[in-house]
Amino acid sequence: MASLRTHSLAAALVLASAGLLPAHAQSTPPLVTGEHGVTVSRTDIEVAMERVPEASRAAVMARVDNLSRQAEQIYIRRVLALDAEQAGLDKTPEVAAALAQARQRILSDAQLAAISQSVKLSDDTVRAYARDVYRSNPERYKVPAQTRARHILIGNSLDGKAQERATELLAKIKGGLSFDAAAREFSGDYASAAKGGDLGWFSAGAMVKPFEDAVAKLKAPGELGAEVVQTQFGYHIIQLVNRREAGIQPFEEVREALEGEVRAKAEDEARQTRIQAISRAAKVDVPALEAMASEYDQKSKSR
Repeated sequence: MASLRTHSLAAALVLASAGLLPAHAQSTPPLVTGEHGVTVSRTDIEVAMERVPEASRAAVMARVDNLSRQAEQIYIRRVLALDAEQAGLDKTPEVAAALAQARQRILSDAQLAAISQSVKLSDDTVRAYARDVYRSNPERYKVPAQTRARHILIGNSLDGKAQERATELLAKIKGGLSFDAAAREFSGDYASAAKGGDLGWFSAGAMVKPFEDAVAKLKAPGELGAEVVQTQFGYHIIQLVNRREAGIQPFEEVREALEGEVRAKAEDEARQTRIQAISRAAKVDVPALEAMASEYDQKSKSR
């Protein structure tokens, strides 16, 4: 592993972006060890899992099988990368050029992220802008009649024992087991499981028909479906949370999303200001590009 310390910054950056950092770069004890002294740490897994949407990340990472699968993928990529380096593949013109381009891409993305982080807006300023957007666009927040429900998804339509497991779990919930706790522990819908099975508000037509038909039969908030419901996704245990008539969404309900839009717009404007300044300074050799395009045009026609 010592030879890795002499590799170029480009290679190190690419390895970091792919979850392939060598053992000496890891800050937590290894969870996986193997060939070439390669290890995978908790930090490696957490970094790789950042690609999972934040809303469902905790629920995904709460499952050992998901963590094991991710650790194995990181380990395999890391060993293959070392195999490639030992074979000298990182020195070939094509791979070296790709590594250089990857380095530039990673650094440019890091710089754009730094520009975004440099934008400082107070919470009061963001809240005021968000409220202005809300007041000036009432049509945007009109919603039809909606239903809010939560569910627990068990197995899939090809799982022969899924219906039995779902039915047993439904009986336990009817017997007093917390729906919230059951959803967090057993639901295969990771996004809603992290919220106790809550699907949020949805309008007619948003859900598959068997699910929608089952929800329509529920009348009182808190009412639990009498039976599990089968869809192409598996078997669902359903509970009605509430219903509401058509109208305008309250500001507090959309406030967080609007504030996110305000911050994102300010950050994007800061990034675009820098990008446009860079673009204005560029001197493009148009005739050379036209000659290049013509050359490839001839190649395409000769095939």
